[in-house]
Amino acid sequence: MVPSDPRQMTMLSQTEVLIALVVAAHAGVLAVRLCFSLYKA
Repeated sequence: MVPSDPRQMTMLSQTEVLIALVVAAHAGVLAVRLCFSLYKA
């Protein structure tokens, strides 16, 4: 399904980028916490 309004497509891709950034940020935080835990141990 291709939206007739190109603005809807842009909005959708912006939302997908935002979700990807949030997921990447969570993964980074978890990686830093894991490294810190291993460093303390």
